[in-house]
Amino acid sequence: MKKLIIALTLLITSFAFAEHETITPPPVDKFNFWWEQVPAVCSTSDEIERWAEFKKFNPINISFGRAGGVPDGEIVYIVVYWMNEEQETFASVSTPEKPNESCIVFRTFDLKLNTDLLNKKDI
Repeated sequence: MKKLIIALTLLITSFAFAEHETITPPPVDKFNFWWEQVPAVCSTSDEIERWAEFKKFNPINISFGRAGGVPDGEIVYIVVYWMNEEQETFASVSTPEKPNESCIVFRTFDLKLNTDLLNKKDI
């Protein structure tokens, strides 16, 4: 079995792909973005909130990702940004289809707020 797994691994990794097209700069209203698989830690929304409470995080804002990346698109995901008094932050993401599940997509330390922006927006 071990030899079979090694052989399959070698076979899969031995394929090469060469792209022969030249890459042209994107038009002004387009950008050269692509989708990636982002590592995340997921659980039930209740469990994420329990962990946040244990670590003394509080939700500080909520925002919505919308279909097509336009302000009037259908809500496709919800982002909650959390912070604690030690200047740690994390963001959780959930979807309307699975409101009882959430994922933490990042956790950061040593937050520095842009107070100029806060003053301009009267936040």
